[in-house]
This record gives sequence, C-alpha cells and structure tokens, in this order.
Amino acid sequence: MSRKTVKETLILMEERQIIMNPHLYIRNCEGYSNHYMITEVENWKDLYEKIICRNWEAIDAAFYIRSWKKNRLAYIKYHNTLKGEVPHVLEKGPIDFMCVIHPQSTIDHKLPKKLESEPDKKSQILSDRLNKKFNWDYDTKQVFWWLSINYRLSLTQIARQLKVSRTTVRNKKRLIEEFTCIHYPMYIHTFTSYTGVLSSFYTEYPEYIKEIFQNLSATCYLFGNQEKILFFVNTTLPSYVIQVFEELEKKGIVEDLNTEITVRSWNKIVDEFQLGRIPEKYFWMFKRKIKKRKK
Repeated sequence: MSRKTVKETLILMEERQIIMNPHLYIRNCEGYSNHYMITEVENWKDLYEKIICRNWEAIDAAFYIRSWKKNRLAYIKYHNTLKGEVPHVLEKGPIDFMCVIHPQSTIDHKLPKKLESEPDKKSQILSDRLNKKFNWDYDTKQVFWWLSINYRLSLTQIARQLKVSRTTVRNKKRLIEEFTCIHYPMYIHTFTSYTGVLSSFYTEYPEYIKEIFQNLSATCYLFGNQEKILFFVNTTLPSYVIQVFEELEKKGIVEDLNTEITVRSWNKIVDEFQLGRIPEKYFWMFKRKIKKRKK
C-alpha cells in the first residue's frame, strides 16, 4: 500500500468520524491523581452550573444520565480535588487503572459466543502509578491543552498560539508524553452512530470482561479500582449491551451492577469549540492539499 493511499484512507476516516482526535490520559503520579464520582442532580443545567462551572479546571469529562425511576445522575471524571462539597454523591473513588479496549469487530453481534464459556480463573488489574512527580505548571497545562485538541499539531503551531518558543513546546511535550497514555478512539460506523452505556460493578474476573467487550466495533474504557470497576461502552446496540451485563450478573460474574445509557456528555474542548473559542481548522489531523487554480 502506498503512502498516498494510506493518507487518503486516514483523511476519509477522519472526515467520516471513524477515527477521532487522540485522547491524552495523565497517569497517577506525585502531584496528579485521577478520581470519579456518580451523583444525583436535578437536571443537566444543575450539573453544568453547580458542579462543572465551579470546578472547570479539575473536571476532565462528565456524563448525564436520565434513569427510568426519575433519577437524574451525573458521572464526573476529575483530577486531584474538587472545590466545595458535591451533594447527593452515590459513589466515588480513585481511578487506579484505565484500560482502553480497541474494537476488534465490525459489528456488535459477536458477544454471545464468548458468553457461552465460563471464565478460566480469577484475575486482577494492577494499579497504575508512576513514582515520579509531574510538574503540572502553567506552561505544561497550556501545551497539554493544545495537544488534547489535536496531538498532530506542529510545535510551531502550538508555539504561535502560546507565544512561546518551539523549544519550550518541545520540552513540555516530551514531559507530557512521559506521564501520559495516548490513543486514537475508533468508531467503525462513525461516531454519531454510537450510544454510550456506563456500568458500575464489582467483579473478580476483569480480564474475562475485557475479552468479551473487545468484540465490539468501537473503542471502550474499563477503569476503576479493586473495589469498584466502571465500564464505558460505545455501542450501536445499547439495549443488547445492557442485556449482556444482566446475563453476567445472573451468572455471578459481576455483582452490585448498575448500568444506564448516557444521554449527554461534556468535555472542555467541545465546550470551548461550541463557544467559538477554538477555530475548527485546529482539529483536523489529516488535511487534504488544496490545489491551486491555474491562471
């Protein structure tokens, strides 16, 4: 396959939202720790104004859930600490590990075959923590911000935005790479075709769970700690995925299961883009060459 063919394929995949801009996840270390919280809220406005806006710097992502029993729930992923006390917290804890599960199927119908077999043995996902201090200063935050928008931005592009030297950007980027896990989310049937399902449970078989859900067609995330595991599944068949979790609970493979469909999500970058603070041109990873018109 030629380089031109590869580039054209990547351009097409990005245009159709099959491949998305890289996600940067900072690992636990001295000076930086990841946490999650699930809390009751009155509505989306309550979540946004009373929690997100008050903790703009600390909150990395949030999901809004409307359950059948008139509950309005919010999942919040944040780092270090939040300002003030958040009321009506149902569940919270450290995120000691984060597993990115890349799609290995073109459809979401291949899970039952794996469910026919029982897990071979108990397993455990070890905590991920670097024994180093992360200097999370102003310049590092600024470079991290632009890398999170588009990891393929050049050093020169970022330097111009921040009005610093290319050397400063290069050094900060190397530091960030040392403490960060980077991946490209994939959605075989385009991003807008998928619905998010968030589940919280306890299991002694996390590796078995990972094996089951790697047979989906989009990137999924398994994370949490030894007491509680959370799983965010992107799927074209949300009701089917919930049935699979219920089957796992019936078999005793997962316990204390809570699973719901997310109806809205939030992150800083999308919010800033919608407010017109980030030009669209900075998001494109793979650009088509514009042919000059002949005079």
